[in-house]
Amino acid sequence: MADIVALVMESREKTGKGENGRIRRSGYVPCVIYGPEIEQNILGKVNMREIERILAGRWESTRLNVKLPDGREELCIIREAQRHPISDMPLHIDFLHLVKGRKINVNIPVEVTGREESQGIKDGGVLEAIHELEVETLPMSIPDVITVDVSGLGVGDAIHVKDLVLGENVTALADPDEVVAIIVTSRGVEDAEPEAEETAAADVEVVAKGKAAKEGDDAEEKK
Repeated sequence: MADIVALVMESREKTGKGENGRIRRSGYVPCVIYGPEIEQNILGKVNMREIERILAGRWESTRLNVKLPDGREELCIIREAQRHPISDMPLHIDFLHLVKGRKINVNIPVEVTGREESQGIKDGGVLEAIHELEVETLPMSIPDVITVDVSGLGVGDAIHVKDLVLGENVTALADPDEVVAIIVTSRGVEDAEPEAEETAAADVEVVAKGKAAKEGDDAEEKK
């Protein structure tokens, strides 16, 4: 489980496109905190460099101790991070306030290990795996990452949701039979066989045409 990251949220009185642009130019990102025990959404802004550092990691599962403008400190996670489509610069951050004892749904990153030891990959198979998995968990039990070991997989073998060990107070919300990681036959190998068959068929066709042409020529000579 990752450490809790401290973050300072400063006050923001005004809203709107123009004001948000001014905030970003000054090195901050507009943000809001909401949650089941927040009666009115709390508007604010956070330091651009600090939030970029958090977003560079596994931010979906990172717990934050956010210091509010009034001095209070609240445990939160980033529920949504809006980014510029070209520059990828953070445009707006939504924080979800976490309540002790109340479960939440969180998308946890999936990290695959054991590629080098997988016999399936050594045999030319291709690994296909999901990138994240939604789970239900308590705030203090949010896993940093879900590790999937594929070292024991051969071609055609798979790991399903029901095979995962997620830890106490963590439940996967996906279908138990959903595939998390699988070693499939290389498409390059699959595609090569039909191509060889097509080449062979083409050679037969050319030979057949050649034979027919020769028979036609012989028939003309006999006339």
